[in-house]
Amino acid sequence: MDKKACKDEKMSNIILKTFAASCLIIMQLLLNTATAADKPDSLADVWMMVPNAGQQAEFEAAFKKHLALRTQKGDPRKWNTYTPTVGDNLNFYVVRFCCTKFKDIEAYKKWESDSKVQEDWNKNVNQYVAKYQHSFSRLDFDNSSWPESNDGLKYFAVTDYKVKMGHGKSIEEGKKVLSDNAKAMKWPYSWSWSWQIGGHERLSLVVPYKDYAGMAPPDKSFSRVLAEHLGDEAKAETIFKSWSANFHATKYTVYVLRDDLSM
Repeated sequence: MDKKACKDEKMSNIILKTFAASCLIIMQLLLNTATAADKPDSLADVWMMVPNAGQQAEFEAAFKKHLALRTQKGDPRKWNTYTPTVGDNLNFYVVRFCCTKFKDIEAYKKWESDSKVQEDWNKNVNQYVAKYQHSFSRLDFDNSSWPESNDGLKYFAVTDYKVKMGHGKSIEEGKKVLSDNAKAMKWPYSWSWSWQIGGHERLSLVVPYKDYAGMAPPDKSFSRVLAEHLGDEAKAETIFKSWSANFHATKYTVYVLRDDLSM
């Protein structure tokens, strides 16, 4: 084979390898796009409202009328309202919609403006509100285990974790370890993890219940079942110590779904 033929063959091989590599890259990009498209909406929109002292009844009455207007106007979101049942502060309402994407928020804001529901709120409800807080929550579906339907779920036990700076990676690793083991050992309760976006960085763990009876502690605690599942009590203790080291403190609250203030 002459030098020119060798050169042409080498060039052909380079072109083929380049083409093959390009195809692999394109296929990977297509797979990534499909995977992203298949992921469910995971962004919850959350409002916390504190009514004026002594005006809780007036706030609820005005709020109910406002929700009826939103329903009449065809609100694309079905808002749910929750109130705390335990704790040292019971005078607030959590109004939540799940789930959406950041790219869809502008369209919803436009709907609120065009339908004039925000105008109604400002005119008829805002006067009874002393304080607002607004945030988003990013749900972690991969490490959660939630029922297919929310039917019958009325109470929601929420543990809020006050996160230490610089512990994000450790938290994600620990969350996966706990969740993977909970699924593997068929832990009988449902749960959901989420990160707050806005305000203090906070991780939340939500466990749903149909009634108070369901909140009774199990015969064996999660730590005990985990130790038995692993067959190593010391290993289970290490997992929990590593997990606890990520946080300054925790706060526990049980919320009740207010059907009368939901859509």
